[in-house]
Amino acid sequence: MQGVFEFCRDLPVRPRRPERLFFGLFPDAETSIRVGRFGERFIGEHHLEGAQLKTERLHVSLHHVGDYKRLRSKFVYAARQAGNSVSMHPFEMTFRFIKSFEAAPSTNGRPRRRPLVLLGDGDALLKLHKVLGAALEKSGLRSVTHFTPHMTVFYGAKPIPTQAIEPIRFVVKEFALIHSELWLTHCNVVDRWSLES
Repeated sequence: MQGVFEFCRDLPVRPRRPERLFFGLFPDAETSIRVGRFGERFIGEHHLEGAQLKTERLHVSLHHVGDYKRLRSKFVYAARQAGNSVSMHPFEMTFRFIKSFEAAPSTNGRPRRRPLVLLGDGDALLKLHKVLGAALEKSGLRSVTHFTPHMTVFYGAKPIPTQAIEPIRFVVKEFALIHSELWLTHCNVVDRWSLES
């Protein structure tokens, strides 16, 4: 019987649909650092065990376009058409609360990991979601009306109830179309759109 090599045990499991396409917002560098430091402090104060997201991976998802076995150019083209049709001014969004979301079911026998998220708000953010959703439908793609603006900062087992934090604000100046390789936890920015002043 052939043995199992140690290095094979840590290879990520490839999902059935590993290619994800979505629209999202990235905070500026200063905000990313501030969120990262806040996360470290919060995790320490609450003795949480798990994985904190690196600052370069922090984002707010706007619209999930789809998960695919293989990302085809027609979906990227349609999503780009939707992005091209959005016209908005820069706006401020604010994170005022932190909480845990429910964990996704475990697929590999490991403990379920709950996302710890900052909850965002702002009327203009909701408007961008709505305008982009209408553009996606016009381009032949699906959209969802339900939207809970959030930024995931940590994954762990311990549930955290909703609690207020000192507000973290930043100005949204652009949004992006992102291709995520789920099994590698790697993201590629396909395109960006600036919000005009």
